[in-house]
Amino acid sequence: MHIGAVATAFACALYFGMMAAAHAAGPDTYAAELGKLVNAYRIQHGLAPLAADPRIEVLADAHSADMAGARRMSHDGFQTRMQKTGYKLCVENVGWNYPGARQQFEGWKNSPGHDHNLRDARVTRMGIGTSTNYVTFIACG
Repeated sequence: MHIGAVATAFACALYFGMMAAAHAAGPDTYAAELGKLVNAYRIQHGLAPLAADPRIEVLADAHSADMAGARRMSHDGFQTRMQKTGYKLCVENVGWNYPGARQQFEGWKNSPGHDHNLRDARVTRMGIGTSTNYVTFIACG
């Protein structure tokens, strides 16, 4: 096994307990903090903040629960989730095992594809859902 893979596996194992504790203390707080970070970042880049959309949040929560049940991150079913939102365009970021909202946000921000989704000017509404150590961000417009 490559040394980087071993280090990544160790880091994930270390964070797992921290992430579970953060979510146990308040998954709604985690999602709210992540949403604030996303909106502050968008404003910093001259974009409008995203409005919370309860319909999208329900879909994000369900997807996070599905990932937790399967014990793996995925975008499985994204097209179906997008259709259920009623919007013509949606983007999605998923995450796993970050110890806090800021770390999850930084992970997305430092990944070109995820960062593009955070700063997509075409989206106007968002929902963030969590389940144990899984998180789903869906934004639509």
